[in-house]
Amino acid sequence: MSRWFRSEPMEYISLIVNVDAAHDCLADLGKLGAIQFTDLNPDLTPFQRRYVSYVKRCDELERKLRYFANECDKFDLAIESAGDVNTFLAAPPPASATSSTGGNDKGNQLLETLEGECGRYERQLRELNTYAEKLTTEY
Repeated sequence: MSRWFRSEPMEYISLIVNVDAAHDCLADLGKLGAIQFTDLNPDLTPFQRRYVSYVKRCDELERKLRYFANECDKFDLAIESAGDVNTFLAAPPPASATSSTGGNDKGNQLLETLEGECGRYERQLRELNTYAEKLTTEY
C-alpha cells in the first residue's frame, strides 16, 4: 500500500523508457502505487494525443456493452459479474487472439478479441431483434 503524505520524502525524476517497453514498465510502476506522473504536454487536447485511437475503440466497446445490458434488462435477464478489471488484465489472452503488431502486445490482443466477439454478438442480437419485430408486426 502506498503512502501519500506531505511529509514523506519524495524525489522528482525524469524517466525515459523505450516505446516497446513503456506499457509493461508503467503497468508495473502503477501496481506499486508509489508514483505520480506529470503531463509534459498539458496544452494538447485528449484528441491530439497518441493513444486517442485506443480510447475511441474502448468507447465503442463500452457502447456495445451498454447495448447488451439494455437488451438484457428488456427481458429481465440477470447479468453476472465477470470479475474485476485486474483479474481480467491478469488473465492470459485467448488462443484465438492475434495481434497485428507481431504477437506480444497483450493489451492490443485483448482489445482486438473483445472487439471481434462483441461485434459478432451485436450483429446477431440486432438480427434477432429485426426478426422479432417482423414477426410481431406481420403476424
